[in-house]
Amino acid sequence: MKRIILMAVALVLVIGIIVSLQRQAGKMNENTVIVLSGGSMRAVMTEIIERYKGVSTDKVLATYGGSGVLCAQIQNTGKGDIYVCHDPFMPWAQKQGLISEWDTVGMLDVVLITAKGNPKNIQKIEDFATPGLRLGLGNRKYSSSGVIAYHILEKLDSFEAIEKNVRMETKGHQQRCTDVVMGTLDASLVWQAVAHLFRDKLEIIPVPKHHIDAITTATYGESDLKNVKVTIGIIAGAKDKEATRKFYEFVTTKCRDLFPEYGFRSPPEE
Repeated sequence: MKRIILMAVALVLVIGIIVSLQRQAGKMNENTVIVLSGGSMRAVMTEIIERYKGVSTDKVLATYGGSGVLCAQIQNTGKGDIYVCHDPFMPWAQKQGLISEWDTVGMLDVVLITAKGNPKNIQKIEDFATPGLRLGLGNRKYSSSGVIAYHILEKLDSFEAIEKNVRMETKGHQQRCTDVVMGTLDASLVWQAVAHLFRDKLEIIPVPKHHIDAITTATYGESDLKNVKVTIGIIAGAKDKEATRKFYEFVTTKCRDLFPEYGFRSPPEE
């Protein structure tokens, strides 16, 4: 029941933001683009939108939240022009008729983070079992990051010891990065693109691929954790809107170089 209430509150908050953006957009009619973006892509999307001001007079309004929450919002209201998210949400949304077309602009990797200088000498994911370690993970009930983290860790023989070290579960990758920087936590698993924002204050350690495989969710299907895509799509209701098309093409043709600069891996060439 608590989970349902929290999810409902999050959805209401996001819808409230979108309604506000829609009202603003209504005043600017067809020259306004509403972007719904997952929070892990906030930094790069902020720069892209700033760049766009130099080539277009169209207004771009963005709101950021959990990729899954935004996907549910699109399903419930059909509102918005552009959706930016990570797997597994975009393919599912297209199958539901919510997205008219989409493209892959980057890839996300799971990494281990510790404080600068690595005071706890954490070299690999198995070191999460070190007695007394203060570990932070995504909330396994309310966030995709938590589902992914536990999916990886539960396969380890030392999982029981690791679970005893979990001191905090949060929804946001950025919050866990901040907690490690501040010394509230000793280590965590986060998206590399988010850790990249704190690269001067964190040690970032890759998670070997043999720890990672596919994960299947009841709602959104299978996601290959070795190749988590970051995607941008045109929301179905905006497919004939010229301003939406122009911004989508700007991102997919002019801004691909930005994603590696923000810690994303470039997608494989097709």
